[in-house]
Amino acid sequence: MTGAMRVIRRRVRQNRQHRRGVLLVEILFAIGILMVAGLWLLTAYQSSFQVSELGQQTSVALDDLRDMMERIKSTPFNSLTNDFPSGAVNGIVGLAPEKYGVIIGGYTLTNEQVTVTHQPNTNADPREMIVRVTWVNRGRTFQKSVSTIRASRAS
Repeated sequence: MTGAMRVIRRRVRQNRQHRRGVLLVEILFAIGILMVAGLWLLTAYQSSFQVSELGQQTSVALDDLRDMMERIKSTPFNSLTNDFPSGAVNGIVGLAPEKYGVIIGGYTLTNEQVTVTHQPNTNADPREMIVRVTWVNRGRTFQKSVSTIRASRAS
C-alpha cells in the first residue's frame, strides 16, 4: 500500500503543478476577453454619442425650418421676393447681414446656412417656397428641407 500511496501523492503533486500553469493561462485568456469586450463597449459608447449629437443637431435644424416656414406663411405674398431672396444664403444679398439669423434666433449649428428658393421663379403665382438648412458635423455636410406652396389668392 505504501507504493500505491506514493504514486497517488506524485500524481497529486503533478496535478497541483499542472493546475498552476493552467490557472495562469486562464487568467491571461480572461484578461484578453475583458479587453476585447471593453474595446467593444467603448466603441459602442462613442457611436451612441455621435448618433445622439446628430439627433440633437437635426432637432435644431428642424426648429429653424419651422421658424422660417412660419415667417414665410405670415409674410404677404407681394413681399415674399424682397423678404426672402431666392437662392440667397442666410438672406444676404446686399441687405443687412444674417437676415435669416434674426428670424431663427441665431445660427447655432456649425457652418449653418439657411437658403430659401422660389420654384419655378420669383414671379410665379402660385410658387413653391423651399427652405433648406445645411450644417457640418464632424466633416460631413447634412441638410434638411421643407416646402410650401404660396399663391396671391387662397383658392
